[in-house]
Amino acid sequence: MDRLVKIVTERFILRNLTEKDVTERYLSWLDDTKVKKNITAAIKTKNLSDLKQYVRDKIGNDDILFLSIFEKTSGLHIGNIKYEPVNSELGYAIMGILIGDLSYQGKGVASEVIIASANWLKYNMKIKTILLGVSINNDMAICAYRKVGFVFSKTEFIPNHPSTMVLDLLNLRQTFQDNCQNL
Repeated sequence: MDRLVKIVTERFILRNLTEKDVTERYLSWLDDTKVKKNITAAIKTKNLSDLKQYVRDKIGNDDILFLSIFEKTSGLHIGNIKYEPVNSELGYAIMGILIGDLSYQGKGVASEVIIASANWLKYNMKIKTILLGVSINNDMAICAYRKVGFVFSKTEFIPNHPSTMVLDLLNLRQTFQDNCQNL
């Protein structure tokens, strides 16, 4: 997406991912066993050159919003959130998120970042629904998604995925809730 985006939350700054953000540190996130199991691009990315090409292929597209997540105080790049495609005409976007810095996992980063970026999409791109495919065995991710308000639901926009979650932005929660019981 050519549009410059900067979203500031209580703890983080989200901005368009650039090729300069693609570092050995970022590449190291993709070596994690859980990441390789749950993020398709991690399997295909073998080296820094592959990762840079992947990012170049994504950042110029009008229907992709690819944001880097920086910790506000330190400026440390801790992860990314990507919406692909962003379909304003039909009012939906498909989301993927990676909190690559393990020290930030389990600390509410995903909830804070998803709520902020979803609100941006709602008000700037007329998005009403956010979708994602998630591994049914990824309890930590499912818990994070449920806190924001995602529910399991079938959708025509992600066919052939065994476990799809949907977030209706008309009822987007503005605060985090613990909806992780019964996992």
